[in-house]
Amino acid sequence: MKTLKGMANIFGVIIAAAATMAVAECAQSHTYGIVHVNGTLFCSCNGNETSNTPPPSSSSSPPFHNAKVRVQCTADVIANERAPSDVTKSNGAYLVVLVPRPNAAVSSILSACKIFVLTPLASCHPSLPQAGLVSSLKYVETVPFGSLYITYLAASGFTLRV
Repeated sequence: MKTLKGMANIFGVIIAAAATMAVAECAQSHTYGIVHVNGTLFCSCNGNETSNTPPPSSSSSPPFHNAKVRVQCTADVIANERAPSDVTKSNGAYLVVLVPRPNAAVSSILSACKIFVLTPLASCHPSLPQAGLVSSLKYVETVPFGSLYITYLAASGFTLRV
């Protein structure tokens, strides 16, 4: 009898693990909620916090504040009425919220959408180019939020927009 109970418990754990993996896989394949594209933008040619001077007196790039960032997609994967955008805060942080089309897969958003920095870098520092930045997006994580999910994406690496 004890062996039967033990086997039932093990079987229950296996079913629970399989269900958890199925939910996680589903969360990555479809959004079922909203998508947050967020990060921090710095005043540099690649938008990253970089060292401008050699050690020991190295200083990091300052945050790029008041820069307009926008997510644009080539396919019809988001339902936002206008191209979603944000203006970076004083610390360079931005958050662009996307409302995906029903059943839009995360992979289709990743392949169809890019994030653009529309404000020229020279407005942040005169020695930088009069160009903005562009980056593809990368998946960070999907977390449950009630009966929906929030999918977090980030810039995969900014380059100059020519």
